[in-house]
Amino acid sequence: MGAARGDDVFEERLAQWQAWCEAPWGRLRFSVVRETLRRQAEALGAAGGGLRVLDVGGGDGRDAVALARAGHHVTVLDPAPSWLAEARRRAESAGVGERLVTVEGSIDDLGPAGGGFDLVLCHFVVHYRPAETGAADVRRLAGAVRPGGRVSVMAPNPAARVIGRLVREGPEAALEQLARDDMESATFATTARAVPPEEVEGLLVDAGLEVVGRYAARVANDYLADDTPKTDPDYFAALERLELALCDQEPFIGLGALWQRVAQRPEGPGARER
Repeated sequence: MGAARGDDVFEERLAQWQAWCEAPWGRLRFSVVRETLRRQAEALGAAGGGLRVLDVGGGDGRDAVALARAGHHVTVLDPAPSWLAEARRRAESAGVGERLVTVEGSIDDLGPAGGGFDLVLCHFVVHYRPAETGAADVRRLAGAVRPGGRVSVMAPNPAARVIGRLVREGPEAALEQLARDDMESATFATTARAVPPEEVEGLLVDAGLEVVGRYAARVANDYLADDTPKTDPDYFAALERLELALCDQEPFIGLGALWQRVAQRPEGPGARER
């Protein structure tokens, strides 16, 4: 995850983000995404490594380092220098420093076409972007991927946020969330836009891509209001197995606290240009 802009709120809260990542719910998020990205690499014919990956808003490199460890070459694009420094540190510590490079910048710095990456990630970014930039942002992501390559977008699920607040805080809190078009981010002490997956799916299609994967993370975790058992290794292992089993299954996808959509850029003479 990384900020869409170089705002101080993101630059100053790296420690809070790292604590979230080490909590059971953060670990489940990264476990599911490792699996869904493994599937993308397999579909792209690079299960053993070798993809060129661009991680837009990749922050401290948690998705990127996992991909580098799988043998892929990853560029992390993020506006926060301290987060990029942490990404490099993590890559060196994992012994994959030569397969990860960092670039200071944001989605605004992507050109309209010609990126040539096999896989482009944009995780935990779009909900921090203004609604009016959504179509242009997705076109930039589509332009960064080669024909036949894939784009992965991930963000919090507004519908799940309503039910999650019902479970933990009661019906009044759920009604309050239902009436909002934004969501509180405790990790970053700010608010973010509520972005339903259908909105981004439509923008991906408008940009000339075909949606080929729908996934969810934390389908079960956020409806378990008692967090205490999640620190037990055996309980967490069972919960992780459940999350992995549900991550691509309907109707559970719609219940996940986080949605992920993967879209492919067509190749050959039938590819659409928009």
